[in-house]
Amino acid sequence: MTRVAEVIWISHHQQKIELELGRFFKEKDRSLLRDVCEYAVLNGGKRLRALLIYTIGDNNKNPDKYLNGLAVAVELVHAYSLIHDDLPSMDNDDLRRGKPSSHIKFSEAQAILAGDTLQSLAFELLSSEQFNVGDKIKIKVLNILSQSIGLNGMALGQSIDIESAEKELNLKSLELLQRLKTGALIEASCIMSYIVSDNYNQKYETDIASIGRLIGKIYQITDDILDFESDTKTLGKTAGKDAKNKKPTYVSLMGLTEAKRIKAALFSTLLKEIEDFPSDLSALNNLVNYIYKRIH
Repeated sequence: MTRVAEVIWISHHQQKIELELGRFFKEKDRSLLRDVCEYAVLNGGKRLRALLIYTIGDNNKNPDKYLNGLAVAVELVHAYSLIHDDLPSMDNDDLRRGKPSSHIKFSEAQAILAGDTLQSLAFELLSSEQFNVGDKIKIKVLNILSQSIGLNGMALGQSIDIESAEKELNLKSLELLQRLKTGALIEASCIMSYIVSDNYNQKYETDIASIGRLIGKIYQITDDILDFESDTKTLGKTAGKDAKNKKPTYVSLMGLTEAKRIKAALFSTLLKEIEDFPSDLSALNNLVNYIYKRIH
């Protein structure tokens, strides 16, 4: 696929998830809480997790039947995590995707409630008859998602991140923090999409998890590099905050050059794992190339 075709494919699927998310909220009763949720979710974004779901599950005979609900659910969970991450008690960021964060646009209390609501809406959707994948698969998907964001997933990563401010971490501790805070939901998105695909084979679940883990790692290292090199306008969030808040990152721990070297090495490993995967995941090459080269 050429670079132009790659951009067109990504843009098409980004528009698709925007339509699905918009449709999802239109079915909900109007209230201030719904407005806060809608603002946080429909406020733009790369839709990476949804793109992974559409890419890995693309071999389905009837993909929309399963993938739309899954894509909406992970974007709801991701939006909830961003709302809470921006709160004054956490990262204290006033900007998200180039616009005022939810607690700035509305209030801190409403933002907290919206985050809680988005998480519950995701599980409500995946446990409904609308997500018609069969009870056994449905329970497995719900279990994977809940584990990825809970006590041993994203929430733990956020907790470690808060406690690690102004502390020196070794590489092992930094990798754990970032794998949980950023990587866990990305990895879960890959696994869940594979589970509902026609090509699912339990024997290769650990392989798809490894691919998801590498994508999450590359995504986070890129974030660290961009926070150091880029500007607020390009990023759509406050640039340079990691250094200002003395947060541990790959750049602060290893330097910019070494962080870029590690990122390139991980990318080579990722491409090899995609190539070696028993089912055809060639479409994923285009998405991971986009992730690797992103500038915001």
